[in-house]
Amino acid sequence: MNVDPQILEYVARWREVSPQLEAMRDQELVSTPLPIAMAQLAGMVESAVFLEPLSNTSGMVEMQRIFALLRK
Repeated sequence: MNVDPQILEYVARWREVSPQLEAMRDQELVSTPLPIAMAQLAGMVESAVFLEPLSNTSGMVEMQRIFALLRK
């Protein structure tokens, strides 16, 4: 199988830097103050509700359906 050398180099670079990127992400998660994290989370929830409005039902029927599938 012939793979473009540029793609192979791209993958190799990602493998090389991925531990550093993961460490940066972990440090950012640990160092973010709770009020800022909560504000970011609230923004994500508001966006999700805007895109998919909340249901008028409790969701109990859907939950029971999922539990029934898991029992099988």
